[in-house]
Amino acid sequence: MRVQPLGYLIRVLPEEIKFGGLKKRLYLYDMKDALPYCTTGKAIKGYEESAIAKGENNDCVVRAFASAFEISYDKSHKYIKEKFGRKDRCGTYGTIITLEKMVKSKTQVNYKKIKSVGKNVNHSAFKSLDYDVTVKGKKVKRKMTVGTFVKQNPVGTFFMLVTGHAFTIKDGVVIGNYEDSVKKRRTLNYAFEIK
Repeated sequence: MRVQPLGYLIRVLPEEIKFGGLKKRLYLYDMKDALPYCTTGKAIKGYEESAIAKGENNDCVVRAFASAFEISYDKSHKYIKEKFGRKDRCGTYGTIITLEKMVKSKTQVNYKKIKSVGKNVNHSAFKSLDYDVTVKGKKVKRKMTVGTFVKQNPVGTFFMLVTGHAFTIKDGVVIGNYEDSVKKRRTLNYAFEIK
């Protein structure tokens, strides 16, 4: 039996088989490499029925807050609007500053407190998630990624902030957008533990 080169097979195969099979393999590869994921509708109380949620976009902080503190979407939306100054259908700005204020004032939401995760750096108000690794005998600082964070913190509820986005990790399960579970190498900017 003669083995045909890949270029020959691509020219011979019909369009739907060429790309359909490749997409299916890539999808299965992503599934194997992804973190466990729970849809927002299953994780947040009242999300599917909420009229507010249906008319919203750019609401990742609202969804992350609702799932982390185990409150309804509507209650979370109201809280974020009042305390964080969020406008409808717009992103939430200054999230890290407001969360740090909640940490300092020991604010409770649904009988749960928030605690900043990481190490204090110099005289900064925010904690760093950077960690040291020894490479060829030299200490090197590395940025914390989503995958590394889940390995180091398999249990607990965490409010995660990456550049321009927020999501929740609850006992190693990602609650947010599906891409949050696939992009394990995404750098984490800040993390807060909810207890």
